Amino acid sequence: MPTHAGQVFNAEASYMMNQVLRDRCIGNFRELMHDVTLQPAMLYYLNGYLNIAAAPDENYARELFELFTLGQGSGYTEEDVQAAARVLTGWTVLQQNGGVPVIAQTIFLPFNHTQTDKQFSAFFNNTVIQGQSGADAGEIELNALLDMILANPTCSRFICREIYRFFVHGDIAPEVEADVIEPLAELFRDNVGAPDQLRTVLRALFTSDHFFSADIRGCMIKSPADLVIGEVRMFGIPLPDASLPEAQLAVFLSLYWVVDYAGQGLAAPPNVAGWPAYYLYPSYDDLWLDTSTFPARNNSLLGISYTGFTTPDDTYEPQSANLEYKLDVIAFTQQLSDPSNPNTLISDLCELFYVSPISQSVRDGLKQDFLLLGQSDDNYWTMAYEIYVADPNTTDMAAQLVPSLLHWLIGEMQQAAEHHPF
Repeated sequence: MPTHAGQVFNAEASYMMNQVLRDRCIGNFRELMHDVTLQPAMLYYLNGYLNIAAAPDENYARELFELFTLGQGSGYTEEDVQAAARVLTGWTVLQQNGGVPVIAQTIFLPFNHTQTDKQFSAFFNNTVIQGQSGADAGEIELNALLDMILANPTCSRFICREIYRFFVHGDIAPEVEADVIEPLAELFRDNVGAPDQLRTVLRALFTSDHFFSADIRGCMIKSPADLVIGEVRMFGIPLPDASLPEAQLAVFLSLYWVVDYAGQGLAAPPNVAGWPAYYLYPSYDDLWLDTSTFPARNNSLLGISYTGFTTPDDTYEPQSANLEYKLDVIAFTQQLSDPSNPNTLISDLCELFYVSPISQSVRDGLKQDFLLLGQSDDNYWTMAYEIYVADPNTTDMAAQLVPSLLHWLIGEMQQAAEHHPF
């Protein structure tokens, strides 16, 4: 249910939309759809605020069926879209009160609402939504519309397919449809009124044997957001908290642009369907990776591990100026099982960086090239690492190289094709 911040062009509305998605994402789907429908950001983005009885706008109604609840070609008709648009007439966004700007809020104008009955097709069991008038008309008819959609089993199957494509893999084989999607859809329907409906469905998927099967291990390319933000979290790179709001804004903006450079402008999807990698048959998540995006993704990862994030020197708050938030390679490796043992260190890093097993020859090559610098004795690394950890100001030449060797090793492993799936 994406919106585009640049098209909404209202910071408060975009923030509220984001908060609704976060608050409702593991709650009840019907409540999620109700709140999304009436969010100022969505009313702006899909012209809901222009949808009036005298000139119904079908934009949101069409996407409600096609993208958000049922799927294109599922059986609803053009007349169903038109009827749904009439159900949704009358909602708009209040931006001023007596000429004074206010935070965007959704209001219902009864005189702009289509008060006649709305007839739907056999796909919806020929349902008729009774036309309403008065201040509650919009709410009553919206609830009737959502009840009608949720009563159609096509909705539960569509939502469960979307969940599967987001968390597991784009392609859904017939056996997956029968053995995974259909049981999830039944669970979705059984919990249609539950406040934790989506949590229940997600838990069933995430704890299933299928989710942990070797067949789907490493089958999906990480989105730029998953890749970049996951890297920051994996390394434990510190980020400024709310006590330094200016520094926090600067660093978060830098992180936003790194994700954007890697190929995904957050809050700026290319269209209302979102990013093609989540829906475009047959490539799906493979679309994240091509000859153009692969170097950009790798450069983004290297920027995180080598450079990190800094704040400018001309901040309004002096305490937010010239701060650095970078990867501490020693602290990072100290969390591993035995970083002074080059074989164990490589093994632990492979577990962190690669979802699929890496051959012993590749592991040996990484060790020789980056930890031993061509030496044959593992003690070369062990002694250097232990000396440096004991005294970072050591004059031992081999020990002085330890942070650089770790950076080089990590940078090499980040750029491997095996680091991009999960």
